[in-house]
Amino acid sequence: MTARGERVASLAESAALVRDDMIVGLSGFSYQNPPMAIVREIARRGVKNLTLVSGPTSGLETDLLIGAGCVRRVVTAGVVFERVAAVAPAFRRAAERGDLDVWECDECIWHLALKAAAWGMPHVLWRGGVGTSLPELNSDLKEVMEEGRRYLKVPPVQPDVVFLHAAEADPFGNVRVAREAYLGRTFSESALALACRGPVVATVERIVTNAEVAVSPERTIVRGALVVETPWGAHPGGVSGRYVPDLAHYREYAAAGEASLRGDPVPYRRYLESHVYGTEGHDAYRRSIGAERLDALRTSRA
Repeated sequence: MTARGERVASLAESAALVRDDMIVGLSGFSYQNPPMAIVREIARRGVKNLTLVSGPTSGLETDLLIGAGCVRRVVTAGVVFERVAAVAPAFRRAAERGDLDVWECDECIWHLALKAAAWGMPHVLWRGGVGTSLPELNSDLKEVMEEGRRYLKVPPVQPDVVFLHAAEADPFGNVRVAREAYLGRTFSESALALACRGPVVATVERIVTNAEVAVSPERTIVRGALVVETPWGAHPGGVSGRYVPDLAHYREYAAAGEASLRGDPVPYRRYLESHVYGTEGHDAYRRSIGAERLDALRTSRA
């Protein structure tokens, strides 16, 4: 009998999957479960002209790649920091300057575009958004009549590669959520994974045994992923059931971005140098944040 193959990878190997002009899916919902460790690796590689499919309401994972000059197009319902910033600063600056193509959608249309890709459909019909300006903003969102009713034709959006962050996975690519969650269990992970034409990579807080996964199969949300054990891989975002977001770090980033909006790029360049380009990998990033500060964010000792 052939031994079952493990699917454990490294951050460097995973980031190397990304090349210029690709469509890249990123998990996360505002502050929750962003794959920040892999995002910083991608930024260090200096890839260009990416299309990001993130969210549906995305946050720092999207904004940082925009600010690092890696992105030409975003497919998301919004790039926000909630209580910290109503609109994320790098996204706002790039959109206002015309440096970024924004595929305008709401959260339902975002999900439907991924479903169309997962189902192999040329489009799906949706009544939400009828009568809005979305078709004027997106030439590929067309309003049509079917049996006397108006619909939007939502085209498929299919990532070339998807990066997720989650609480746990086993070595065989079964990705699962934490048992104790403080804000929902899942966000966009399954939708992105099912729509993806290529590899799905999950950074996780810890790798557990397959026996542990088998005991509670209802917690598994993605199967067949490449797995990278990456403790604190969502920081400064949070992982529901593991740790809350580091809002002080978000405020530091937002302040640097706001300075760029006012015409002073130095604080934002300093942020990137301190937290992205100036740290050689995720372990160095964790040391720069400090164990005491990270430990204060924990909601679980698991």
